[in-house]
Amino acid sequence: SNRCNLQNLFPKQLIEHHEESEEMGGYFIINGIEKIIRLLLVQRRNYPMALIRPSLASRGASYTEYGVSIRCARQDQTTMTNVLHYLKNGNCMFRFSWRKQEYMIPVILIMKALVEINDKGIFEQLIQGEFSNTFLTDRVELMLQEFKSFSIQSKEQCVSFLGEKFRV
Repeated sequence: SNRCNLQNLFPKQLIEHHEESEEMGGYFIINGIEKIIRLLLVQRRNYPMALIRPSLASRGASYTEYGVSIRCARQDQTTMTNVLHYLKNGNCMFRFSWRKQEYMIPVILIMKALVEINDKGIFEQLIQGEFSNTFLTDRVELMLQEFKSFSIQSKEQCVSFLGEKFRV
């Protein structure tokens, strides 16, 4: 609005004032009453949101209604929504779209493709000292065990495997 003290600021200046540089909406004080207005047409960008949605379970027999969704923004301001799916067996799959087609990839494969790390390192990074949380430790162990079926060990092998699947 023309009453907003941030009206004529550039995106960089908005960020300096802890505001969203591209999204509309905001925090207002109207007649002494605090009001928050957010035009929620789509999920906030680069912000993970935990979901319980029955439609997530329709992806396959082992999929549950639990997931984490994130709408990722590129430098050119185009966005893509990615979802981490929680499976009944404790595994996690990463869903993304590429060339108008959806793909599911095990989370461990992505982790190993991004960083040169062994299974013990992944385990320790995911557990973060919560060794008494047996639910978490069991799920991480299960994901690592299931990944062994790929017979892939190094970062180079993971990147090569993904490259074969998504080569143009």
